[in-house]
Amino acid sequence: MKQKFFAIATIAVLAIVGVFIFEYATLAQRPDRNAQNQQRGNRQGGERGNRGGMPGFINPVSIVDNSWIDLTFAVKVDDETLVKARPVYQKTRDKAEAKIKELRASGNWQTMRSEIQKFVAVIGPEFHASLKEVLTEEQLAKLNKLTKERQTQMQQRGNRQGGERGRRGGGGGGGGRQ
Repeated sequence: MKQKFFAIATIAVLAIVGVFIFEYATLAQRPDRNAQNQQRGNRQGGERGNRGGMPGFINPVSIVDNSWIDLTFAVKVDDETLVKARPVYQKTRDKAEAKIKELRASGNWQTMRSEIQKFVAVIGPEFHASLKEVLTEEQLAKLNKLTKERQTQMQQRGNRQGGERGRRGGGGGGGGRQ
């Protein structure tokens, strides 16, 4: 009886493992794998940063979020200053979210990048001037330094991703099975 139970359990485990391996081994060969990844929660274009999105795309919400994180944890301003800075960040973040939502609703992905860059060019100085009223010169200088470092890192990451896309044969039409 024990041998029969063991044999059935072994077959069941092998069947489950086989189905799991088959599912994920063939995932790479399906033409709609990006849609399937999105259904599983592996979003490629995400709200934060530029994970797999358009190369060179600047997400202003991400810039504001990262600036808040830097202000809170790297610059380490006191709680009073954070309370004063919060409305500045909230106003800027709300404007950025509204602009992105507007551009997404228009469905014009071709011009989205240039429109976002124009928006960042306009909102950036306004954001900086508002922070100048709240932060000391030393705090603002440190925050600006951290922001520039982060943007440089993001650009370098974007350049690497762009190069990898090119090597993967994204648009060339070379040989290979289809």
